[in-house]
Amino acid sequence: MALLRSETTKMLKEHGIQLDPALDEQQLVALDVIENLIDGAEVNADDTTLEIGSGCGNITVPLAVQSGKVIVVEKNPKFIPLLKERTSKLANVEIIQDDILTSNIPHFTRLVSNLPYSICQAVFIRLIRHDFRKASLIVSASFADIITAKPGDENYSRLSLVSSLFYIIERIHEIPPDSYHPQPGVKTSMITLKPVPASGAPQEILRLLIRCDRMKLKNALREALISSSKGKESPITKRKARRTINSMSLDHRVLDTRVARLPLDDLLTLAEALNDHI
Repeated sequence: MALLRSETTKMLKEHGIQLDPALDEQQLVALDVIENLIDGAEVNADDTTLEIGSGCGNITVPLAVQSGKVIVVEKNPKFIPLLKERTSKLANVEIIQDDILTSNIPHFTRLVSNLPYSICQAVFIRLIRHDFRKASLIVSASFADIITAKPGDENYSRLSLVSSLFYIIERIHEIPPDSYHPQPGVKTSMITLKPVPASGAPQEILRLLIRCDRMKLKNALREALISSSKGKESPITKRKARRTINSMSLDHRVLDTRVARLPLDDLLTLAEALNDHI
């Protein structure tokens, strides 16, 4: 750990980079943590691996050894010269300076990142629209508490429900504060995400409409019902979808609410209605 910490501080000084802990710019300097993070995603030579917020590249370099290709998305321009210098001899690394929350996410099969803690939830919501094999992430411990919470737990929330619909999430271990330079102001956890298929038609429809988070529920539900029936013996028409929605007797207030704004109780009511009517 001491060697990588020394190398990191030296590189940062040479490039005139000051780290701002308030902006989640802590750099991982523990080789065993970095190795565990990469191993958690089960990266292979045929994978295209995405790394978000790479900073000075302490994860990027060993990740490139195991992955067929590494795509780095780094928002902060101050890290780009250092990243390019460190990866100049690695032909399989592509560096993109952009904001992962607003840019088009390139195709990837694995995700390995020490995520900036302030964007954990926003990144997570974006991920449900993408197909990938597995992700290994370091996130704030409070975020890990929420996405791994079960019904009845103190931390169970809308995000917990969404998490369970799309992923098997395993909490690997907590990260010691001295694994970073500088030490973070929050506790952090390593987790893995493995996408899972829907367990039935009601869950498939619920997943489809959650992805339509900007639409009003009545419109998202109609489109989800139609989409889920494509390729089946009896595809659902718009008229049949409207009849199904009416049969659910959902509150008009709920139907006129955008999906992204539906609280946990309304989503649970919707899930129950789908189980009863689909």
